Amino acid sequence: GVGFYSAFLAADEVTVISKSPNDETQNIWRSKADGQFSISADPRGNTLGRGTAIILKIKEDAKEFLETSTIERTIQRYSEFMQYPIYLYSTRIEKIEVPDDETDDLEDTEADDDDLETDDEADPDAPKEP
Repeated sequence: GVGFYSAFLAADEVTVISKSPNDETQNIWRSKADGQFSISADPRGNTLGRGTAIILKIKEDAKEFLETSTIERTIQRYSEFMQYPIYLYSTRIEKIEVPDDETDDLEDTEADDDDLETDDEADPDAPKEP
């Protein structure tokens, strides 16, 4: 209904991929909010098992809706009475600065490796053990 079509406020194109447990065919519904839509069998076959995936191609001026905090806030606000779980997959990058003294220790260790001998260098004519 109206809630679904509100996706076009933030997206240029909406694609809905759906698979019913009672039907062998997985279908794709696609529209660009131009008054037309298409429905077709998914050429990839059954990739969902069952359920629905919704793909939004976000408008340039709506990129703020891609921020994790905005998505979380929207889900919490408007899905209070949902009986099915909503999963939000996100990533987080943490930068940790390494103190210089640890870097110096690493360089010292690499320099010490030059003095090491391997068994091959010790005696080239010696028989090698299997």
